[in-house]
Amino acid sequence: MKRRLLIRADGNAKIGIGHIMRSMTIATAFKNHGFECFYVSSSPVNREIFERYGFSVTEVNYPYDQKTMTEAEELCRFIQKKSVGFVLIDGYYIGNDYFSLLRRYAAVICINSTKKKLAADFVINENIAADREYFDALYAESGTKLLLGTEYTPVRQEFSQIDYNISSKVNNVLITTGGGDQYNFMTKFLKRIKKEAKYAQLHFTFISGACNDYYEELCRAAYEIPNVTILRDVVNMSEVMGSADLAISTGGTTVLELAAVGVPTIGMAVAADQEAGLNFMHNIGMLKFAGKITDEDFWDRLFVYFDKLLADAKMRQNIHAKGRHLIDGKGAERIFREVVRGRQYGNR
Repeated sequence: MKRRLLIRADGNAKIGIGHIMRSMTIATAFKNHGFECFYVSSSPVNREIFERYGFSVTEVNYPYDQKTMTEAEELCRFIQKKSVGFVLIDGYYIGNDYFSLLRRYAAVICINSTKKKLAADFVINENIAADREYFDALYAESGTKLLLGTEYTPVRQEFSQIDYNISSKVNNVLITTGGGDQYNFMTKFLKRIKKEAKYAQLHFTFISGACNDYYEELCRAAYEIPNVTILRDVVNMSEVMGSADLAISTGGTTVLELAAVGVPTIGMAVAADQEAGLNFMHNIGMLKFAGKITDEDFWDRLFVYFDKLLADAKMRQNIHAKGRHLIDGKGAERIFREVVRGRQYGNR
């Protein structure tokens, strides 16, 4: 078995860096078992992010939302040059011709929550709302190994190892939109709470990701507001989450990290593919879902839930317990073991 893993993932202001971070969690599991790992990215937003976790990155000049056969051919040359045994693809916009070409040279692992049938050797769908019966039928006799649900959520173990307790009173509120903030949510939220005297006793920490084009505007809006802190490109995210009594977050990797820590959270969708998962989490009591950020009644719902959670410690405790139960931080290790076992026994 060739103990080398190639990861293809992108990050930018529109899609954030969730694809990079969750694939990096899986890559770290491979690395911990002696694999060499290489990144290829069409938009390496900040090389420091890759270097911070010990990964090299090769930049390619392809749009993140157009996975062409020309790109696939270049990846195949890279696979052959590096003697790569496994390829991890985290992203959408990928056709089955692309996957099929890569599979001639390496085992292909894909992270994808769409309902399309993909020509990969392994498909990871950590969506809590994934319909197992549907996917089992879709992939019947395909030879593709399915890794479905929160058992395979790639969240770093450090998030589930925080000693977190629910406070009887909310003092610290965390606001995060992942790597980017394409709708400038944080600045708009800050301006709204600034007008309300009832929020003056709370401390708000805003996490601005590496791809936030509105960072400067956010800083200007926060100028001389004593109960607001702006942090950018945070390294110790689990510790920052661990100090929050309540969080507001976009869907994706970040909301799962918050669940692993146990922080009571209000989720909001910035993309259509986040809505089903967030709505499912809402229905099982894992968080409160305020809807899609572009919905007409979004802000009203957001502040209804915000005020409810500020006042109700029991509600926060229930959300905390559900999240800690479902997201245990061992998903990446399970993925590694299933992939390597499947490859050893000839699963295609």
